[in-house]
Amino acid sequence: MSLLRSLSDGLRSLFRKERVEGELDEELRGFLDMAAEEKMKRGMSCKDALRAVRLERGSLGVTKEAVRDAGWESFLETCWQDLRYAARGLRRNPGFATVAILSLALGIGANSAIFSVFDHVMLKSLPIEKPEELRRIRLEARTRNSGRFSYIEFQQLRDSSQASNAMAAMSRW
Repeated sequence: MSLLRSLSDGLRSLFRKERVEGELDEELRGFLDMAAEEKMKRGMSCKDALRAVRLERGSLGVTKEAVRDAGWESFLETCWQDLRYAARGLRRNPGFATVAILSLALGIGANSAIFSVFDHVMLKSLPIEKPEELRRIRLEARTRNSGRFSYIEFQQLRDSSQASNAMAAMSRW
């Protein structure tokens, strides 16, 4: 079945529910009648054939539910029913609704802000030409500031460097 056909059938079943329900009843009755005719050809009475078919196939209500649940429109209808139920519940308890909406807004906003900072600081590459050639220089000293340069020491190192590459400094807070 093509996507367009599936979409049109699903929309039809959503908006013309009574008509689609009637067609489903008619189709299932026709199927039961055909199966009963097969049994009657084998020598069963009409009443016994219908009873045997219903026992084999199960109830019509269960079959209808299985057919309805097979399509995507049942999922959409269930979601719509859930949304309406949630809206009614939130209308009944406006205080809870306010707290729930504010909690969601605060959580989503905080996550967005944290990810924005994380993305900018950790995920994006440095704004330098060849980041794969980046090197780290540490000062080896047995003092309290081991591994740290002052800005004046950095300037002296940069000015005395024989390399043609640029130098940058970084500081942790």
